[in-house]
Amino acid sequence: MEKEYNPALAFDAFTAGIEDGGLRSKTSIEILACYIVANCTEKITAKNIVDSLVEGKIANYFEISDAISKMIRMGNLVEDKDGYLVITDDCRYSVEIVEKDLPFTIRERAVEIVRKTVRHEINKKENKVEIVKNGEQYKITMHVSDKDRDFMVLSLYVPTQAQAEVIRDKFQEHPAEVYQALIDKIFE
Repeated sequence: MEKEYNPALAFDAFTAGIEDGGLRSKTSIEILACYIVANCTEKITAKNIVDSLVEGKIANYFEISDAISKMIRMGNLVEDKDGYLVITDDCRYSVEIVEKDLPFTIRERAVEIVRKTVRHEINKKENKVEIVKNGEQYKITMHVSDKDRDFMVLSLYVPTQAQAEVIRDKFQEHPAEVYQALIDKIFE
């Protein structure tokens, strides 16, 4: 049986910056925003969704920003006092009905990219990194922390700021893995 044409899913969105398979329908982008909030266990902000979908080349920056604003105005999404998005019952019901109109791969990829973005944001907040120029080299100090307590503080010296920034970024992606690898090596 052939799928019926849904005029609400017409290609009416800006496509600059998205890859083949990305969303080209304003309605699809709105549905995806609600779907993400409904299916992420992490607390997420509008910025998390926008940054993730743009990075993943799933939706255009202006379209996803507009979609989230519209969903908030319509009462489908609510921003709590801390700026985190919460889905309303009406929106949850709508998502259950129309989520199958979104490709499965887009739904799963979008949720995973948002989760990765949120985890990285939390890692950056909880695991501080300082880069200080020390003569002709740069000292990078990395903290593996749990809220208010350091488990490990590691300092390295590198010749360039660019190298220090790469180390910072890689460390903040997976600070627990760095800690675990070091502990495993020590007790090997």
